[in-house]
Amino acid sequence: MIAYLEGEILTKNEAQVVIKVNGVGYAVELPPGIVRQLPDLGQTTALHIHNYVRDSEVRLFGFQSRDELLVFSLAITVKGVGPKLAQSIVAKLSTGQFRLAIRREDTAILATVPRLNKNIAHTMVMALKKKIESTPFETELDIQIQTKPNDDAVKALVGLGSSPEAASQAVVEAQRVLGISAKLEDLTRLSLRYLSRNLG
Repeated sequence: MIAYLEGEILTKNEAQVVIKVNGVGYAVELPPGIVRQLPDLGQTTALHIHNYVRDSEVRLFGFQSRDELLVFSLAITVKGVGPKLAQSIVAKLSTGQFRLAIRREDTAILATVPRLNKNIAHTMVMALKKKIESTPFETELDIQIQTKPNDDAVKALVGLGSSPEAASQAVVEAQRVLGISAKLEDLTRLSLRYLSRNLG
């Protein structure tokens, strides 16, 4: 099985890169947005690889770090989570955010990933809570990572008529953009924009 590829980039698009290694081109599928972080055509890149084998289907999924690979590998073991959704998790959440969300049973953070609803988020927490503690991630977990939405901002949005779940997700999105030290006024204003966009 292929665990790591390093070679010349032959072609690339938003979903896939072809890497030439010793005269052989390997088609590797990428999480959304990752291709923009890769070098130009003709240059060398390196990716950690997950071999996805189902019946007669064989696909290679590539990641820039081993920790991202581990998140993907854990996610696809959960019922209802396929490769595409697992890739979205890697693209949307940092490995630290994902690990803390599982540890803290924070389904609101997980549900910020496109197509990952609350039911899947709950299933994921239950399935991975023990596994993730024994998974050998390379980076130390920073328990100070902000994964809980600002309670005051959520209360403000609920007071304006939003549901608690929608308010929580909007605040999480706003915090990711503005940072954990954002003023409540700015956080609430941007959260309202996310709510309006989702409603539209």
